[in-house]
Amino acid sequence: MLRLLLFAGSLIILGASVLLSFKTRFIQIRMLPQMFKMLIFSIFKKGKEGKGLVRPHKALFTAMSTTIGISTIVAPIIAIQLGGPGAMLGFILATMLGAAVNFTEVTFALRYRKKEKNGMFSGGPMQYLHDEIAPFLAKIYACCLFVLMMVWSAAQANQLAELLNSPMLGSFRIPNMFTGLAIAFLAIAVLMGGIKRVASLSTKLVPVMFCLFVSASLYIVCCNLEKLPAIFQLIWSSAFTPKAMGGGTAVGGLMMALRWGIFKGIHSSEAGVGTQTIPHSMADTQSSVNQGILGMLATFSACFLCVLSGLVALVTEPWLDQSLSLGINMVTRSYQLYFSYIGVIVIVVSAILFAFGTIVGNGFNGSQCFTYLSKGKFIKSYYFATAGIIFLGTIADVAFVWSNVDLVLVPAVLINTLAIVYLSYKRGDFLSTELALPSSESSKESLLKTQVLNNKV
Repeated sequence: MLRLLLFAGSLIILGASVLLSFKTRFIQIRMLPQMFKMLIFSIFKKGKEGKGLVRPHKALFTAMSTTIGISTIVAPIIAIQLGGPGAMLGFILATMLGAAVNFTEVTFALRYRKKEKNGMFSGGPMQYLHDEIAPFLAKIYACCLFVLMMVWSAAQANQLAELLNSPMLGSFRIPNMFTGLAIAFLAIAVLMGGIKRVASLSTKLVPVMFCLFVSASLYIVCCNLEKLPAIFQLIWSSAFTPKAMGGGTAVGGLMMALRWGIFKGIHSSEAGVGTQTIPHSMADTQSSVNQGILGMLATFSACFLCVLSGLVALVTEPWLDQSLSLGINMVTRSYQLYFSYIGVIVIVVSAILFAFGTIVGNGFNGSQCFTYLSKGKFIKSYYFATAGIIFLGTIADVAFVWSNVDLVLVPAVLINTLAIVYLSYKRGDFLSTELALPSSESSKESLLKTQVLNNKV
């Protein structure tokens, strides 16, 4: 029953992704050049940031710190083992089509963000759910996402603690308890600094961890180029054969491939979850469409890393080794085969950067949900509660933690996904790329043009 429920959820999310892709005329393809222009302009643009705001690329990197987490390198191999190699198709569908979902939700989040009395901004799905759908749904969503952020942080800490306590590290193993205490303490220290400190950390971490992991992964894939044709054939055939499900029908194999591939793809890219909208709501930009276009880069990056990690798993085949525990240890084995102890070091360093960046990003997203529910009160209590959950995650069973991620994910995704589909028809004018501004315009000129365009809507 649970399997069918999760599969039904997968189809709803996939359907929404297809619908929004057509609604936006496949903006994830049309605006690719503009997306990279915006990124380059934001990085090299000079000037001060507004109060409580960060530059567009810093908001992007903060969102990417959660999407490019340890789950990016772990989720593909988990999906492959549980759903078969065909799960890679689900990954690609979820991330590529999900880019349109990401554009839509980020654009609406910028449109509906609010400036509080203290001069700070609040955003995310809660704002457009409150203003356009129903306030009670906004509260339900905030509760779901609040819990989800804690569970995701616990899952990240769980995988990192398992890796640092792996027998592969020999005498350098670190007990789970010490890992949990260290992560919890450092997370609180960063979160106390608000969006500025979180964005500053993310801007430094994301490029380093991206380049480190990609370089090592591409080397392994290039060493196995002759295997790729057979691997691609395996991915396709696995999705449509009973073997992917361990028996039954080809439809059953497809169900398992989509169930694990799409849900782990959503877990990795977070398209439709609404989490990416929160840091993007803090972007110092005058065009919501511009930020929505830029926001798609996080989804594309997650897709690239997931496919790369999945290919490494398929060419090295650690998922067939029953002696390895499900998760990060399988990934470590792949890199150890080609880099020996250096491979272990690469994965350990990557995992530390991925996990901590994601935990901090999740903590910030959760704090915004908590602030919405508590009206800005008891925020320090939230930070300490998050630290406690992170610590507990390091000593919990990995299968228990990862299974609960999907259970908490479903209601949050469905509420947000159905809401943005509804809004895409009610306020589809907000998604028009005619509102996109040339990246070279100054803030003052951009603001003037935005006001003129908005008056025409």
